[in-house]
Amino acid sequence: MSLLPLVLRDMMRPLRMLENQMRMSEELLHPSIYRSNRPSRYSPKYVLEYEDDLLKRDSVVQDKEKFQLKLDVQDFQPEEITVKTLDGNAIQIEAKHEKQDDDKGFISRQLVKRFILPKGHDLKNVSSSLSSDGVLTITAPRKVEELEEKTIPVTHEGKE
Repeated sequence: MSLLPLVLRDMMRPLRMLENQMRMSEELLHPSIYRSNRPSRYSPKYVLEYEDDLLKRDSVVQDKEKFQLKLDVQDFQPEEITVKTLDGNAIQIEAKHEKQDDDKGFISRQLVKRFILPKGHDLKNVSSSLSSDGVLTITAPRKVEELEEKTIPVTHEGKE
């Protein structure tokens, strides 16, 4: 039995540890580049959990009947949130929270998101609601094309 593999393994351990640290720091700076379908042993778990949590909270759904946004705004009070329709086909969500703490200073949070609606949605009938757990739901229904009933006269061409 040779001792050489054991000696080499011990000599390479610091290099492998350094390599693992470098890989983890790269993943922290650019997590989306290194994200795979399954977490590896080098991936920091909190980065993966944070990204998954964000994906669960905010969503955009478009189906035959409506275009719907769900946004997590639990850090804001209902009176601090405004939803506007903009020229063309856009919706803008703004939320701003400011608080003056006597001992610790000033706290400020601001959120501005703008979404462009796909063609065929009715900006005049956009609705929004805020759930008790802080999820803002904005719904824009599809435009209903009302066909006007029109009687078309029948002209008779024939022998006179």
